[in-house]
Amino acid sequence: MKLKDIDASKLIDSLEEGVVVHNAKTEIIYANPRALQILRLTLDQAFGKDALDPQWRFVDNEQIPMPPAAYPVNRVLQSQEAVSNIEIGITDSSSERITWVLCNAYPQCNKQGNVEHVIVTFWELATDKYMLPFEAIFANANDVIIITEAVQNNHEAPRIVYVNHAFTTLTGYLPDEVIGKSPNIFQGEDTCQETRARVRQAIINNQPIRECILNYSKSGVPYWLDMNIFPLRNAIGEVTHFAAVERDVTEQKQMEAELREIAAKDQLTDLLNRRGFYDAANKLVGTHPIHSDATIAMIDLDHFKEVNDTYGHECGDKTLKLIAQQLKSSFRETDLICRYGGEEFVVLLPNASLQDSKQKLDAFREHIATKDIVLDDSTQLRITLSIGITHINEKSTSFEHALNLADKALYKAKASGRNCLVIKEDPALS
Repeated sequence: MKLKDIDASKLIDSLEEGVVVHNAKTEIIYANPRALQILRLTLDQAFGKDALDPQWRFVDNEQIPMPPAAYPVNRVLQSQEAVSNIEIGITDSSSERITWVLCNAYPQCNKQGNVEHVIVTFWELATDKYMLPFEAIFANANDVIIITEAVQNNHEAPRIVYVNHAFTTLTGYLPDEVIGKSPNIFQGEDTCQETRARVRQAIINNQPIRECILNYSKSGVPYWLDMNIFPLRNAIGEVTHFAAVERDVTEQKQMEAELREIAAKDQLTDLLNRRGFYDAANKLVGTHPIHSDATIAMIDLDHFKEVNDTYGHECGDKTLKLIAQQLKSSFRETDLICRYGGEEFVVLLPNASLQDSKQKLDAFREHIATKDIVLDDSTQLRITLSIGITHINEKSTSFEHALNLADKALYKAKASGRNCLVIKEDPALS
């Protein structure tokens, strides 16, 4: 038998492989019997049907509906190149059963190089294709999982389409209360705006991002999340959704805050130490450059060495603690009080004029000078203070320079007989 004696149409009709031919408009102009069986169509139903027909219901290998642009025929027409081994699920309204096929498609071009036909072939895969139960896995995961739609424009907020059980346990929100809403509903006034902006930009750019963010539960309780956000793409590489895998790190954040507080505090007096003072001063008035009027006072306990030598270091420590308590009760909550080292303290009074600060500090000095410090049932003493102060504002050379001026004023107060207050102004302010 010669090849020319073979009836090609009968051969194609007898194939166990489905064969469909589309024209350049994607309309079906031929389908063999196996293709009609797999597609669940009659010949009359199939003839002339194009790729945009709403009756087509194809899903990808994750059972997500495929957009028409991802259909093999449209991919060939778009790229003018063949595509192969695409796994597609076929469904229709007659049954929930998915028919899984392995699909190939290639173009036939005319002499001008334009695609005239697209030939699509497909083999049916195992009838009961095993699908991993991803939703069951997500639902029972310990980490919070949220899936949102991708944003279509820069002004649109992503909408939640799925949350798991861990999400409800952490936040108190039921799925029906958040599906269709933006994740912004979990954020509040203390949520970092810079973090929100970075996440927003990553989503607009279809990029993955990992951030730590402060959110709030349904009842208003704050919690910290370590978020790993990444895009989900369809068969043609389009970002359709974003998934966020989130871990509650509230305890870790609280521990970090406690460690930072310990590192910033003087353990004896519970005041800020030098490091904590610099950090807090930078946030309060700005130090490079200074952007707020403030007064800085350096305070020294006069003849404190004699207290240690006479009564012992334990009594000396108790004296420092009592002075620290007096400082905290005598100044505003917005004032920064620091044990700068040894028997030396610093007070930063923001938004305070030099004259008002002088009066307040001098009154404090006089109060301490007349107050008995009780160390135990049989021991009490009196302490005097030497104080040096200076003023700072946006014209000041630097914060460190202002501290140096206050220190020089303190040195002059001690040289002048102690138990007094001396002002040293920055020449840059005159």
